[in-house]
Order: sequence, then C-alpha cells, then structure tokens
Amino acid sequence: MIYSASDPISPFSKVEIEFPYQLEIKINQDEVKANFRGLKNKPGTTRPVDITTMLRPKPGYDNHMVVTYALTKKRFLIVVNLVKRHPVEELVAKLKSGKTIAKEKVVREMISKSEDAEIVATSSIMSLKCPLSTLRIDVPCRSSVCSHNQCFDASSFLQLQEQAPTWTCPVCNKAAAYEHLQVDQYVADILESTRKSVDQVTIEPNGTWSQTAGGAPSPRTSNGRTSSDGEEDLVEIRDLPRLTSVKTEVSREPGFMRTPPISSREQSTSSAPLPPSSSNKRSAGQVVDLTLSSDEDDDPPRGPKRQQLVHKSSSGPARLPGLGNVPLRTHGANGGVPRQPSSNPFATLNHTPKEYAQPR
Repeated sequence: MIYSASDPISPFSKVEIEFPYQLEIKINQDEVKANFRGLKNKPGTTRPVDITTMLRPKPGYDNHMVVTYALTKKRFLIVVNLVKRHPVEELVAKLKSGKTIAKEKVVREMISKSEDAEIVATSSIMSLKCPLSTLRIDVPCRSSVCSHNQCFDASSFLQLQEQAPTWTCPVCNKAAAYEHLQVDQYVADILESTRKSVDQVTIEPNGTWSQTAGGAPSPRTSNGRTSSDGEEDLVEIRDLPRLTSVKTEVSREPGFMRTPPISSREQSTSSAPLPPSSSNKRSAGQVVDLTLSSDEDDDPPRGPKRQQLVHKSSSGPARLPGLGNVPLRTHGANGGVPRQPSSNPFATLNHTPKEYAQPR
C-alpha cells in the first residue's frame, strides 16, 4: 500500500493521507490507475493505493516505482508499507468479542439524567434502523465518546469506511475510530426481544421500553387507504352523464361570435334562418364549416382589366369601352356635333390634332 502526506509532519502523531493534485505513479513502467482524491472538501477521506497486483514477487527481481507530481509547492512524503488486509466480517467479529457497553450502565445513565432537576425527561422514540443503510440493525454499536443511545449497524459502518474513511459517528458527527467502537448490550437486548418487523420502540426516562409496532400510525384517507407525506392524494374522477342537447349562446358584444360544437351543427342547419342583417357582418347564427380545405375556396373576384383604347379609321364615331352606343362629343363650337376620329394612332381623347391646309 502506498501512503502519502504533506510536510511538515510531527513525530509520533497521526497524519491524514493526502496525495498531490497532479500525480502519476508507475510501477515497473505500468501506470497506476487509482483514485488519489477523497471526498470533496473533506480532508482525510483519501484511501491508500493498493499496488499488490502490479508487483512481481520473484526472487532477485527489483520492482521499480516512479512518482511524478507537479503544480504544487508543497513537499510530500510517500512511503510503501507491507500491510495485511482485514475483511469487514473479521472486524465485526472482533467487536463482538471485545469491549461492550453493559445494559446496567445504560440504565443507570438514563435514571441519573431523569433525576436532574434542571432537565425535564420525557419518553423518546428510538429507531431500530441503521441511519446509514436504513435497514434493521444487526450488530448495534456506537462510540464510547457518544452521549446518545441511538446506535448504528457495525457492518454498514465499516463498509462505508472502507470506501471513504471519515471515521465519524453518523448520529452526532463525533470522532468514531475503530478502537472506540463498542457494542451496546441495551439495544442488543431490545433487538432480540422484538420481531424483525418492529422498526422503533418507546424509551421511558427510567430505562424501560415499550414496543411500538410499525411506528406511529400513518394518516389514513376517507377511503381507508394510507397516504404518505411525499405522495399526493389521488382523486377519483367519475364519468359524468353527457348532455343530450347543447345550447348555443351568442355573445352580445359586437364583433364576436361563438362557433357551435360539432354535435350541434346538424341541429343548427335545420333551424329556421335568421332575418338578413343590414350590415355586411356575418350573422351569428350562420354555421361555419371548418372541415373544408382552403383549396376548395373560390378565388375572390378580380376587377376588370384595363383595356387599351383602339382607334379605327372608319366612318362611324369612335366608341369608348363600357359606354355602349354613346357617341363621342367634343367641347368645341359645334356644341355637341359628333366629329370623326382622327386616323393618327397617337391621338387621345383629350387631344385632337390640328388640321392644316394643303398647299395648292
């Protein structure tokens, strides 16, 4: 196992494992793939690096290790130790056979706290579930420096420390080193005397306890179903009887019209027609068929194209388009006598070319 710590280090004192931020370790030219960092903002949660599988235990063969780190001004001390790994089951068995917290000691502490005149002691609820795994406690233990009676499971606690070694109590966050862990005989007796379905018990100030099966009664709804705090109440919606007829109401505000539903279109077509309105607005009772596509709509009527004036050299008077048989009249001295149109193609209605006398 590879251990690392930053300088300065006091002699005969415990130090936290800390590796450089930018670090590369090679064993026999093979890079070590490991997590050199612990939990964020929690120093001391870094695990030592296991390099057992990368070593070559051969007689006469030298294993080489190259350590490279950068982007830091600290000095680090790195050491390789030969250690023996103890599984969690072995450590739990060692706790059971080691020091324990006696049941009589726990009861005496409860009675002494209840006799204090400055403290009003009442009954309390103690959970039989581990705060780490949320499962029923198998081996109840707590640190000798903890003042609470709530315990946690020894196996779950040691498995968590194997992944991220914080070594703190999950109940009060005090230091809980392995040397200070002890099995609580008072809680162990409660676990043996209750069924596995019991999750909590009520502890009296004098040390006696009573069983609370299933914990506090959960709130129930009117239909008898239990509703949890995080779940929303389910509301059953039944089918309402459908209306046989639909009444179409016309808004009294000008410029607005409500479109009747599809089921009432057939009834509205057979009803009596409303009297025609004097304005150009669409009547409120008129049914608008929205199923027709835009391709079927007729194009809006276009105005007549502007026609060019055509002059003909004929004996009859010129005609304007759209005037029928009305002859053209000039505003000259003749006072309405029709004149013959000129054969000049550039002549217009408002301009009459002058006549010049032919030279003799």
